[in-house]
Amino acid sequence: MRYLFLIFLPVLLFGCSTTPRQVIASNDDFIVLQTDNNDTYESLAEEFLGGQQYSEILERYNPQTTVKSGSYVAIPKRVINRSGVFVDGYQRIPVLCYHQFTEENQSKNKMVVTRAEFERQMDYLASNGYQVLALSELGNFLKGEKELPKKSVVITIDDGYRSYLEVAYPILKKYDFPSTMFVYPDFIGAGRALKWQDVKFLSKIPLVDIQSHSKSHDSLSPRPLGESDEDYLARLKIEVEGAEKILTRRTKQEINHFAYPYGNSSLEVVELLEHNNYELAVTVHKGSNPSFSTPFLLHRTMIYGGDSLNTFKKSLDVFSTMALK
Repeated sequence: MRYLFLIFLPVLLFGCSTTPRQVIASNDDFIVLQTDNNDTYESLAEEFLGGQQYSEILERYNPQTTVKSGSYVAIPKRVINRSGVFVDGYQRIPVLCYHQFTEENQSKNKMVVTRAEFERQMDYLASNGYQVLALSELGNFLKGEKELPKKSVVITIDDGYRSYLEVAYPILKKYDFPSTMFVYPDFIGAGRALKWQDVKFLSKIPLVDIQSHSKSHDSLSPRPLGESDEDYLARLKIEVEGAEKILTRRTKQEINHFAYPYGNSSLEVVELLEHNNYELAVTVHKGSNPSFSTPFLLHRTMIYGGDSLNTFKKSLDVFSTMALK
C-alpha cells in the first residue's frame, strides 16, 4: 500500500499544482478570477482591457506583484477612476511633438532630430515602462471613458516631412509605438515633404494616424489688424474645412484631431472645430495634460535636435505629486 501511495504521489502533486481559471465573484464594478498557469497581468489586460499596455491598471487594483496559478485577480468592468486623481496627486499625459529627422550624426537645425537621438529616446521609453498610446486614447481619458497607465505618453509629428517615413517610422515600428502625424495638404508633394502616395500608404498602417495641421499652415491666431471679421472667418473655414475635405478624400480616415500652426488658436477657430465635430486640438505650449485639461487647447512639449537624454526625460511629466487626503 505504501508503494502504491509513492507511485501516485507525483500525480496527486501535479494535479494540485494546476488550477483551472474560474470566476469567483462579479458585480457591476469588478469581476474576480481565480487564475490558471497561463494567466499574467499582460494576458489578462489583453483579454479584458483591450491591450497588454493596460496591465498596470490591473496591478493598480491588485496587491500581489505577479499572477500565480490559483491567485485571485480583480478586473475592473468599468472605468473606476475617471479623473486619474489619487491620494498622492494626479496623473498627467505628456504629448511629445517632433518635426523633422535626419540620418546625419549631428543636426545644426534644432527642429531636426537625428536617427540616433530618436532611437535613444524611444529605447528609453520602452526600457523604463512607459506606455506609448494613440492620441485618441488621451481623448477617451479626458472624457472619463478610459483609465490609462500612470506612465502614458503620446507621440506626434508635425508638417509631413518625408523623414518621418524614412527615419522615424521604422524606429516606431520596431518598438510598436503608435504616432499621430499632423500634415497640411499644401505642403504635401513639395521638396522634402511626403508625396500623396506616401500619405496614403501611411494611412493604412494601424500604428499611424494622419490628422490635420490646417490647409496651408497659416497662423490662426486672433483676427489681425486689417482683416475683416468676414474675411477672417472665411479664411478659418478654408484652413479647417478645406484641409479636412482633402485629407478625408486622400486617406479615407476620419479627421477629428487638429494641430494649430505655430500653436496659435482663437475662440473662433475653437468654435469652428467644435462645429465640425473635432474631438481634440493641440498647441505647442509646453507641459502635460491632466484629465481636467481643455480638449481644444492641449499642451505639447517640443523635442529638439541636440537635446540630451536628461532633457528628454524632463519632458516626461506623468504625475503631479500633491497631498489630497
